[in-house]
Amino acid sequence: MTRIRRNLIRALLSGDKTYWELIRFQDDSLPKFEEELTSLLSEGLINSHNHHFTLTDKGKALAAQEHLSPYVSPVCDTCHGKTILLNGPYENWSKQFREITNDRPKAIKDYDQGYVITEDTIRRVTLIHRFGDLENKDILIVGDDDLTSLALGITGFPRSVKVLEVDKRLVEYINGKAQSLGFKNISAELYDVQNPFREELQRSFDVFITDPVETIDGITLFLSRCAEGLRGEDSTGYFGLTHLESSRKKWYEIQKRLLDMGFVITDIIRDFHEYDLDPQDLLTQGFRVVTEAPVNVGAPDIYFYTSDYYRVYAVQDLKPLVTGTIVLSDELYYDDEAFVTAER
Repeated sequence: MTRIRRNLIRALLSGDKTYWELIRFQDDSLPKFEEELTSLLSEGLINSHNHHFTLTDKGKALAAQEHLSPYVSPVCDTCHGKTILLNGPYENWSKQFREITNDRPKAIKDYDQGYVITEDTIRRVTLIHRFGDLENKDILIVGDDDLTSLALGITGFPRSVKVLEVDKRLVEYINGKAQSLGFKNISAELYDVQNPFREELQRSFDVFITDPVETIDGITLFLSRCAEGLRGEDSTGYFGLTHLESSRKKWYEIQKRLLDMGFVITDIIRDFHEYDLDPQDLLTQGFRVVTEAPVNVGAPDIYFYTSDYYRVYAVQDLKPLVTGTIVLSDELYYDDEAFVTAER
């Protein structure tokens, strides 16, 4: 029995689930999830009715034969497994961040944008603070649709925050907010990741933060640019990576490339980020997570799209795998595992 099949049956033993809830139980990638769900239906092990899935008697018999038990979550009810509590000053950061970003620009598919929920942006900043990578640090952010720069500004801790962003709307928004709030250490500028950093940005930062695209070429490019900006040994970086649009084989290749660049992985926190994606956009804009589902799945009823959070540490002088100008088109954003990424 495959790992995905086992996990889905365990989930359904604990009660009916929607398609979107079941996605949170898969442990490979969305293409494999779709394949397994289709097989379970065709074999008569599960039924679908009114956007919910249930185990059939045949499915329950298989579960008993395989000695499977209903899934009971062992995850902390307070932090939801993210290891970070938003209490004390962190709760105040969250409140301030929500207030100052209530007029943020809408996410658009042109740049594969999708915001994490407000609390997770603050959890991200709090985690960076926990690991000592915030106070008096020069921080580089490559792509900032989550507005992490403004969350960092609320803390007052970084020495400087530089945002490199391809979306002119976000550049203007971040710079406008930083000016109105008196965050003099924050600045944003237009930047296309296909171009190398200008000289004054190279080897100038202690920490990078990015939420890269998840094609092999795309994430290698993003991480290489980030490495180009770090000062070298003892620098750190943070980025998200899903197990929805990145299979474990892709993880293997990405981790090899991190090692080749001179990084080690110090931490990976599962499902650290939950994304607030527009339900109607998912239904109407041709995302494969909907179009390739085996049944009509309806609009998402939970935050189904999550990413794990990586922290990496430079153990030596860094060696970006991509240098110079590189021209990428759709392959930057889209591959066979891109099920929640709209074709451009």
